[in-house]
Order: sequence, then structure tokens, then C-alpha cells
Amino acid sequence: MVMRAADDLPRRETSRFGGRGRVIAVVAVVAVIILAASLQGIAGFYTDYLWFDALDRVAVWRQVLGAKIVLTLIFGGIFFVLLWLNLFLSDRGAPAFRPAGPEEEMLARYHDVVAGRAGLLRIGVSVLFALIASAGVASRWEDWLLFTNRQDFGIKDPQFNTDIGFYVFQLPFLSFVVGWAFAAFVIIFILTAISHYLNGSIRVTPVAGSRATPRVKVHLSAILAVLAVIKAADYWLDRYELTVSGRGVVDGALYTDVNAQLPATYLLIAISLSAVVLLVVNLRLRGWTMPVLAVGLWAFTAIVVGGIYPAFVQRFQVEPNETTREAEFAARNIDATRLAFGLEGVDQREFI
Repeated sequence: MVMRAADDLPRRETSRFGGRGRVIAVVAVVAVIILAASLQGIAGFYTDYLWFDALDRVAVWRQVLGAKIVLTLIFGGIFFVLLWLNLFLSDRGAPAFRPAGPEEEMLARYHDVVAGRAGLLRIGVSVLFALIASAGVASRWEDWLLFTNRQDFGIKDPQFNTDIGFYVFQLPFLSFVVGWAFAAFVIIFILTAISHYLNGSIRVTPVAGSRATPRVKVHLSAILAVLAVIKAADYWLDRYELTVSGRGVVDGALYTDVNAQLPATYLLIAISLSAVVLLVVNLRLRGWTMPVLAVGLWAFTAIVVGGIYPAFVQRFQVEPNETTREAEFAARNIDATRLAFGLEGVDQREFI
């Protein structure tokens, strides 16, 4: 028996070092792929530096680079904290006992691997998806610099009585932030649900008459409530986006935008806030009825009121009598064009 154990020892050592060698090889291959994919970005980065240096504008290059770094760190850091916190709550809410069944048998190996490494796994997953979520943020550096250096024009638009500077300096970046936040929380919702499933808090096959624990219902309802708040903010900003609508014969908010799309947007804001109320109530009820009702009501309103109704108005009310319907709004477009080109003081004379 002693001789057999001695014979097995070299095999175990060889297997261990062989496994470690495979891990090192995989890491090396991944590193080479990442480096190869980064070469184009590095070349562009250095080319930009040479161009700014040739123009004696290195300070501008540093400002742009600083904006890109700051944006990446801010958005990546925020996503990391949010995802890590939700994964932590998911792990903490895991049931102490997972009932035996087909699903548990499939997940047994996962729990064996993760045992004692849950904290490292949370950090690894959070870092990975934070890198993905912040990958394209740096391209919004110009919107960020405009936002941080915003100024008023002293001229207000005729529809919302808002300074034109808001549309130039603030609206593009705010719209990006809201859109990014919505996408980020959708990803967090999906990963949190997966984490609950892996921890045994969610089951495809009902256990004791339920597919999810009450904590899961509260947790996911809270994330959905945040998504509803973000969507309400998105609809609020969409109102201002109507001022650059391209629906009609000219750019800007025309008849359908003002008389159909705008009321529909206000209704969608109300529906989104109502969904928030339903989801907050569900934190106490801990069921699925409220979330399903909230999401279904919003989806129905978005499709019918937000999409079909404005298209109907444009097709059957505006297009048959476009000249009359759009006269007021076309005049706004003409006035804005004259103001932009400094032609508002030009005298009009008729020559016969």
C-alpha cells in the first residue's frame, strides 16, 4: 500500500503541474488576443498625439484624454459597485438548504468549484461586466466637455420655453446617461436573476409550490422599480428630442409631434411612474402579479399610444392637409433658421 501511494505521488504532481501549465497557456493566448485587438487603438492613440503635437496643441490632447479616462472610470466604477452589491445581496439571500432534484444535481459541480471563492467570483464578474459597460463611454468625451462647460444662449425655444443652450450643451449627454443607465440595470437584472438561480433561490421546477423565494421577488421588484424610474426620465428627455424630429417635411416639432407624440409621451411618463408605485407595493406583497401588471401595462401603452397613435395622426390627419396643418410649425422652423444665420433683421421688399 505504501509503495502504491508512492507510485501515485508523481502522477498527482504531474497532473497538478500539467493543469497549471494549461491555465498559463490559456492566459497567455487570451493576453495575445487582447494585445492584438488593442494594436489598432494604440496606433490611433499615438497618431492623435503626433497630430496635436505638430499643431502645438498637446494641452488639448491631454484634456481630451483626461475626459476619456474620467468618463471610463466614473461609469465603470458605478457599474462595478451596483453589480457587486446586487450579487452580494443575491448570495446573502441564498437559502441555507437546497432541496434535492434534477436542477440541484446539475448545479452541484458549480457549487463545488465556487465553494470558498464566492467573494472572488463576485469581484471577477463585476470587473468583467464593468469593463464591458464602460467600453464605449470614452467616445462621449465631447458631450461630456460640452456638458461640463455649458452656457446659456439667451434664446428660448417656442415649444418648451427652454434656453437653446440646453439642447446644445446638456441634452445630448443627459440622454446618453439615461440610456446607459437603463441598459446597465437591464444587465444587472439579468445577472442578478442568474445568480439567484445558481444559489437555489429560483427554480424552474417549483419547490413547495413556489419557483422563487420571497427575497428574490423583493430584490427583482426593486431593480424593476429603478428601471421604471429611469424609463420615466428617458421619456421626459424624449420631449425635448421632439425639437429635432425628422418626421415631417422639415426638421423640428411639427403637428404630429406636438399634438400626438407629446401627449403620448406624457402618458408614458405617467404609466412609468405608476409602474414604480406598483413595484414598490410589491416589495411588501412579494408576488409576481404586480411586476407582470406593471410591465404589461407599460408595453401596451408604449406600442399603442407611443407608436400606433402618432403614426395614425400623421397618415390620416396631417398628410391629407399638410400645408394647413404644418403652417404654424413651418413658420417656427423658418424663424429659427433666420435667427441661426443672423437674418432676422433683413427687410422684406416686393419688387413689381
